[in-house]
Amino acid sequence: MLLSPPLPSVAPAARAHGRRHGVTLLVWHDIVPSDKLVWFDTTVREFDAQLARLARAGAVPISLEALYRYLAVGSPLPPPGAVVLCFDDNTQGIYDHAFPKLARHGWSFAVSAHTRYVGVKTGKAHCGWDELRTMARGGAQIVSQTHTHPPDLRLLGDAALAREMTVSRQIMTREMGAPPQFLTYPSGKWDRRVALAGASAGYRLGLTEDPGMAEASPHQMGLHRYSTHKRFGEAAEAVSRSSRGQAGRT
Repeated sequence: MLLSPPLPSVAPAARAHGRRHGVTLLVWHDIVPSDKLVWFDTTVREFDAQLARLARAGAVPISLEALYRYLAVGSPLPPPGAVVLCFDDNTQGIYDHAFPKLARHGWSFAVSAHTRYVGVKTGKAHCGWDELRTMARGGAQIVSQTHTHPPDLRLLGDAALAREMTVSRQIMTREMGAPPQFLTYPSGKWDRRVALAGASAGYRLGLTEDPGMAEASPHQMGLHRYSTHKRFGEAAEAVSRSSRGQAGRT
């Protein structure tokens, strides 16, 4: 029986540091002016209130690149209250409503995009490449969310799964000038086979919607993130504990 290769582990020093000052990842989807089209939209008013609560909790936004280096080798250590702010699905509201607010603060953030729908309107409008490049210049890390955003990557055959990973990476490399280093699993659905496909395609972190602190993730291709639509209060409390040096307490 052939054994699958190991997935990249979280550095022991990062796991130890995370017991006091863990890093919290939060994920939003679309930011809308007022009326929600789907339940996981966030209104501008809600978003403003959430950012204010995170600030009161002691949140210090860091980049995904900084988080990757820390998880891989255990340094540099992130500050107490470190957070990574993530936005999935590359919807126009991220550019129109979230980006200006984050840019004013000088905060890093991450935007996940499915390359088949960049600049395309489906049920919602999606940012084009020019807007993604503008956000990248303004502090965003652009993350692959596969090519077509399948509803469940686990149901794809090996060849189709590999295409979702590699086609997205090829297109992003051409459009953004460098290969994307990080991968978001659409709808948070993944397993070890999906994670291995991502690692084989060249991605260094895999972003889930499994709640918990980053350092407690099973490996670098199974990174915990809190959904702001279901667990924002829980995430804000995690940030507060991290800022006080109590991240391991529940």
